[in-house]
Amino acid sequence: MSRDQFGLALVLALAGFLLIVQIRSGQRVAPRVELPSLRVRELAILIQQQKEAQEALEAEVQRLYQRLNTYREGLAQGKTLARELSEEIRFYRTILGFTPVRGPGVVVILKEGKAFPPLVKPIVQASDLSGLVNELWSAGAEAVAINGFRILATTGFSQEGSAIVAGSHRLKPPYVIEAIGDPEALKNQLGLPGGFVDGLQSVGFSVTIEEKRDIRIPPYRGPIGKKS
Repeated sequence: MSRDQFGLALVLALAGFLLIVQIRSGQRVAPRVELPSLRVRELAILIQQQKEAQEALEAEVQRLYQRLNTYREGLAQGKTLARELSEEIRFYRTILGFTPVRGPGVVVILKEGKAFPPLVKPIVQASDLSGLVNELWSAGAEAVAINGFRILATTGFSQEGSAIVAGSHRLKPPYVIEAIGDPEALKNQLGLPGGFVDGLQSVGFSVTIEEKRDIRIPPYRGPIGKKS
């Protein structure tokens, strides 16, 4: 074999050896390359699953928020209705005289006064008390009592000899009328020139009106369900 042939053979042998090494190296490296790719796909699947789970949780949270708002609205509405009903019940209980009342108002004292000659001494009649109480109602009184007896809007006044009966309760002079309401409005109504009180005073009755910051009126003590 010549020197050239030997060199060529050596080169080919070396090239073959390198090829075999490369092939073997590629076979060993291939699994290492495929493993990260598989892991990436698994991670991608896991991320997608987590994303879907998160979206499901967010949807559930949103649904729970909606239910909570619905409950809150229902509770608020229920409280509003309950409050309105409670206020209405309290209003009717006050009108019917079932509950004691306390607040500002006026105290009116009606007494028999001196007669102006040639008139005889005036005597308080049932109509006088009834008219005076009606003036207070028309001025916005919330509750009225005479000598500590609760008077309702339906309470009738009658004359029995010299005695005055309010409902079923007999009244004795002096007549102390307590009315709860806006003191200024009540006092202005009673003090109108030419009004009912002015008429009582013009015939000799003594009528005094005093504003009070704290008046207590007891509940009604009389028959219920018919005109008192």
